[in-house]
Amino acid sequence: MYKKWKGSFTIEASFIMPLVIFLYLLIILTALFLYCRCAISQDTFLLAMRGERFTQGEEHYGEVIYGLQDEEFWQPQKYIEDRIERRKEFHPFFPAELGSCIISQDAVLVQIRQRGSNNFIKKEAQKWNPVLMIRKWRREQNV
Repeated sequence: MYKKWKGSFTIEASFIMPLVIFLYLLIILTALFLYCRCAISQDTFLLAMRGERFTQGEEHYGEVIYGLQDEEFWQPQKYIEDRIERRKEFHPFFPAELGSCIISQDAVLVQIRQRGSNNFIKKEAQKWNPVLMIRKWRREQNV
């Protein structure tokens, strides 16, 4: 049998196999990055939702347990930032680096930057009080 090209399989494989292994590692690292980004995004959204639920009891709705507690402990911004710091340990490959919480009258914005990315993961939760919403709806129905 006549061959068009002369060569040895072992020499050709020594050039191709490192390339194939590098591509596999690239795919695995990309999958880990995306997994950590999704987990951080989910944590950010849950923290925004928890921060949105915090009240000091003035509206008779919220996540604060009523009783004699130190007021500093129940500040939503401090609570969220503490949780951001604690969650950094749970994403070992591409953890969260910077995190902040901005609370306004209408919404809670939580943003976290992941290592390896320059963009912030931002989640915003609107402040809704279902008790007031139901009362308003009932007033409108009775009119």
